[in-house]
Amino acid sequence: MDVPRGLLWGQCSAEVLGRESLKQESFTPEIASTSFNGTLYSQSGIHWLTPDTMEFWVKEDGLMVTSWRTGSPEPGILYDRSYLTEKDKYASFLGGNQPLCVIQNENARDGGKLLLIRDSYSDALAPFLAQSFAEVHLLDPRYYRMPPAQYAAENGIDAICVVYSIPNFITDRNLVFLAQ
Repeated sequence: MDVPRGLLWGQCSAEVLGRESLKQESFTPEIASTSFNGTLYSQSGIHWLTPDTMEFWVKEDGLMVTSWRTGSPEPGILYDRSYLTEKDKYASFLGGNQPLCVIQNENARDGGKLLLIRDSYSDALAPFLAQSFAEVHLLDPRYYRMPPAQYAAENGIDAICVVYSIPNFITDRNLVFLAQ
């Protein structure tokens, strides 16, 4: 079985952040969809390609997700399976784009709090990062206006990581908030 990108990023990120590397054998993947076509597929016009298989690798046990879609905290979900019947199946990770989301793991090995400054590209990575941190705060500067440094200070963040798709990173005008 191929190692999913999310797990590889999780392994690399954990090591870079001084955490124990994740082991593939610690996870049992669930096939979520065998008909996943991403954004580039929709934009390209090359519709004869075979769809990807989409998998959920991290169990939801012991994880609590809180979303700030409307500016106030509300219960969230790690995998929103209702999106698996939609065109945007990727939104099943954390329920899609949102300004702020926090994943708490009561069983985190190393504790600590990580701020992930990101676009939706990192939503498949977040469940893996939640294995190494008590809290993973996902802040999307396209929708969240507080400077990340201020957010980190106010929330006792131990580490900060920036994870973006290349197209969004080179075009996102909101990254100026990183300098504040």
